This record gives sequence, structure tokens and C-alpha cells, in this order.
Amino acid sequence: MGEYVMTIVTIGGAMPGPGAVTALVAAASVYFAEADTLVRDALANGTSLTFEDAQDYGLTPGLDAFCRNHGLSYHRAWIARPGVFDAGVKFWQPSMVSPVEESADDGGEPMITLAALRNCHEAGETLSDVLVRLEKAEASTVPPLTLVVAAGAARQVTA
Repeated sequence: MGEYVMTIVTIGGAMPGPGAVTALVAAASVYFAEADTLVRDALANGTSLTFEDAQDYGLTPGLDAFCRNHGLSYHRAWIARPGVFDAGVKFWQPSMVSPVEESADDGGEPMITLAALRNCHEAGETLSDVLVRLEKAEASTVPPLTLVVAAGAARQVTA
């Protein structure tokens, strides 16, 4: 038996053709019921794609891997299960070597504890360094989902 908690996944970036859209829908459908509609709406509206539902331990490993394999930015936030695990965010962008995880509040906003802030200070990080790091962990940094139609040109798809 798992620990199901509210999880929000935001995805964006350039999709390399209609086949990738179908593959994204399939990858997301494992976790989110309305994947087809939400993917097509995000493409039509020129926004990032956002899914919300309860997930086991706030995890979506297949969807995370799909995004990394297809060069799509993602941001996954989950709420805490008191006594089991804390709330957090995990995010990745194509320029990153591997995903990064940060602490978060139950609203998915990145945060830092006093103990972690002291550790940053002892490691020589400045407040500006910490702010830049936490700003990268905001869902708003995920770009719109677009469809690449030819020779590197991206456009929005109408529903």
C-alpha cells in the first residue's frame, strides 16, 4: 500500500512532431486521467502543461523519464505526508545534467529551512546564490509546450 498525495506536474518545451504529442499523452495517461485533453489544450493555448492528481509518494517516474528523453522541461511538486515524508519539488531542464530536488511547502513553492540555510552559509553560498537556486525551482520557469513543425520552427497547435 502506498502513500498517495496531491502531486502537480508542469511540463513545457518543444515537441518534435505529432508523434511526440501522442507519446506524451501515453506517458502522462499512466498517472493522469485527462492527459489527452490537457496536452492538446496547452498546445492550443501556448501555455505550459499542468497535471494535478494524487500519486503514490508524489512520484511519476515514467513521465519524468519521458520528459528527459524528449528534452522537455518538467517541474513536479508534491505535498507532505506527515511522519512519512516532507513536501518537495523536483525539476529538470534540458540544460541540466540531472534533476534537482528542493524542499517545498504544500503549495509547491520552494523553501529552505534554517538548518539548510546555515549549511549554505557555511559552504560559502551567499543569499543571492540561494535565491537564484530556489527561483530555478519555481514551476513558472517551465516554458510553454510547443510543437516543432519544420526546420526548427515552433508553432502552437489548434485543438
